[in-house]
Amino acid sequence: MKNHYIPILLTALMLAGACRKRVEYIYMDPPTPPRALADRLPGDWTPSFVTYSAQIDLGQQGLPPINVSGITENPNGRLTVQKDPKTLTIQLQFTASIDLGLGFPVPLPVNINLTGTYDISTDEKQIILTQTNGEKLTLKVLTNEHNVQVWRTTYPFQTPLLGTLPIDMIITFVKNQAK
Repeated sequence: MKNHYIPILLTALMLAGACRKRVEYIYMDPPTPPRALADRLPGDWTPSFVTYSAQIDLGQQGLPPINVSGITENPNGRLTVQKDPKTLTIQLQFTASIDLGLGFPVPLPVNINLTGTYDISTDEKQIILTQTNGEKLTLKVLTNEHNVQVWRTTYPFQTPLLGTLPIDMIITFVKNQAK
């Protein structure tokens, strides 16, 4: 009876040796990381949308606050960014509409001019603009694409009658094509 197991054992060993896989390694280049924000920013950009909201405090006049919000398509302005030296200029003009309940909106011209140097956070989620007057403005990066940047910020807009009015904005910029 022992003789029957020897051929089966030899056959099993031969099959196991024949079925052994040869392992081959394929070495690939590591994936190319996405282009960094610092590489995408330099150039000229045009604002295409501004979404804004603010609250006008009329408590001193004994009135409730007024909420202001809206979207402006194709506002006037431009964004210019240089890499070396790291400078950033934002010029943005649009008209916000304020509803005072009079049956027609009251226009509020918004004119923003910012110039200064910038730093980018290590996680590339924020741009910190140090303006020429020393004030800092944080721009949160919502979208970082080759031809589109979307940023969120709160800008302390100065108005003659209302004083400082913090405006929350989401600004979409489209990169101008080199000519």
